[in-house]
Parts: sequence; structure tokens; C-alpha cells
Amino acid sequence: MYPNSHEQSQPLLLKVQEDEKPRETAYQSSEKIVVVGIDESVHCGTEVPPFSWKKLWLFTGPGFLMSIGFLDPGNIEGDLQAGAIAGYSLLWLLMWATAMGLLIQLLSARLGVATGKHLAELCREEYPRWARNVLWVMAEFALIGSDIQEVIGSAIAIRILSNGVVPLWGGVVITALDCFILLFLENYGVRSLEAFFAVLIGIMALSFAWMFGEAKPSGEELLV
Repeated sequence: MYPNSHEQSQPLLLKVQEDEKPRETAYQSSEKIVVVGIDESVHCGTEVPPFSWKKLWLFTGPGFLMSIGFLDPGNIEGDLQAGAIAGYSLLWLLMWATAMGLLIQLLSARLGVATGKHLAELCREEYPRWARNVLWVMAEFALIGSDIQEVIGSAIAIRILSNGVVPLWGGVVITALDCFILLFLENYGVRSLEAFFAVLIGIMALSFAWMFGEAKPSGEELLV
């Protein structure tokens, strides 16, 4: 027998049980989306909702935030330096690194959708205390190592754009202040933050397209 629609339908973006305390969420209650099972429309009489651009934006918005992991200044600076030194010889590595990164992000998204919890919460529930502490220390070192190149990359970019007027230490200070600005922007809602990053990503995409046209790379060397 198939369960009723109330048991099958679960909110995708927010799931709060009656016996649990409501968890803090970045989305409005009106943005909750119900996942309908494949056989539910056949056996329970539930109609498939029509396509909606608004619902598509609900799923697209978080994608802009996730894409920052590939478009941060540290990665861009590292890619530019590697390309300037190695030329086209490392393009195969870039392709496989991008594919593996997308695979890991896909698995992470599925884990969050299926459980309604992020990775830190799941590790806290599944592992003993000593293992949680080890994972916490590893995560802290990974964050420090990742942020170092991002901060330095931003400082170098600010120095180049200012024609050397702003020193490297000044760029580091400006980058640190940017973090607080983004945290303050989050108070207006995650949707505002997503729209802000969407605009920045659009500007970066246009800049890369313009630079690609100006550089005029060899198509044969790109493919071979």
C-alpha cells in the first residue's frame, strides 16, 4: 500500500518536526517547496505543479553561492599564474579537477536534500567526540590554508587595479573588511546575497569573455 500524500510530501528547503525546536533558516516560509513522489500523482490524485520561473530561481540562487568556490580571487590568481608559466599543458588537469569538484558538490547537495542537515550536523551525530574534534581541527586548517590564497589574491588584485597606490597590506585589510560587509548584507536575507553574487559573477563572465577575445588563443592548441 502506498502511504498518503502527507507522509510522502516533505519540504525540500526546510523540514521541522513537531517534536523538534524550529531551526534557524535563511529562507522564508513561503519558499518551501514540496517534493512529490513519482507514483504519488497516480495513486493519490496529486497534480504535478506547472513550471515556474520563481521556483527555478529558488534552486538557481544557491548555485551562485556555491560557484564562488570556483571563482574566488585565490583560484583565479592561481589559474592565471599556472597558465602564464605552463601555457596549455595543464588544461587536461583543469578539466578533470572541474569534473571532480562538480561531482563532490553534487554528492553534497544530495546529502543535504535527503537529510535536511549540513555536513557538520551529520558528522556530530554519526561520529564519537574524539573523531569530531579531529574533523574540526582539520576543517580549521583547511579553511586557513584556503583563505590565505584568497586574501593574498585579492590584495594583489587591488594593488594591480590601483596601479600600486594601495600596498599589499592595505589590500589585505580591505579584503578583511569585505567579509564583514558580506556578513552585514546577509541580514537583509540570503536572496539579497544571492542576487549580489549573481551580479558579480555576471560581471566576471563578461570580463573573461572580453579578455578571451583580446588574447585570441589558438583553437588548435586549446583542443590538442
